[in-house]
Amino acid sequence: MKTENEILTVNQAAELCGVSRTSIWRWVKSGTLKSAATAGGHHRIYRADFFDFIRRKKMDNRIRGNADKKRILIVDDDRNIRSLLQDALTGDGYESEYASDGFEAGLRVMKFKPNLIIFDLFMPEMDGFEICERLKKDPDTANIKIIAISGFYTEENRRRILSSGADLFLPKPIDIKSLKKETGYLLS
Repeated sequence: MKTENEILTVNQAAELCGVSRTSIWRWVKSGTLKSAATAGGHHRIYRADFFDFIRRKKMDNRIRGNADKKRILIVDDDRNIRSLLQDALTGDGYESEYASDGFEAGLRVMKFKPNLIIFDLFMPEMDGFEICERLKKDPDTANIKIIAISGFYTEENRRRILSSGADLFLPKPIDIKSLKKETGYLLS
């Protein structure tokens, strides 16, 4: 009997490879993509069959959320900081996405499912303290590692963000070498 982790719904398969549900459904109906039907008529796809299909179709580059890569969400209202961090971390083999404020970050967390979030402490809409508290209170996101960064590095901010659940608090300007080292440590 297959476990839940070995089975994909049509929607999950579509999201993984960045195509519509209809595309997956067509492949299933044509027999190109193997599936099994539940008693209720819903199709389920074995993960091994799905990845075999992806390799046969030479769609490997379309897979989202590569299980081998750790995912990092960068949240900062400064485009230059986002770009700097994304370039540095993607160059080290991490998969990364970014958000420009706390509200957008909440949306990205649900879709991207990051292993680590790096965020600026003070942003429009929702500050880092609130983001951190919300993430740590939700059982679905409580295990995400968090690095807070700020140009306002004070003992009070450090104490407050760490007590909100952050794993680390670093000052701006960011020492990329230290950030990479700490990121590797948190994600190992």
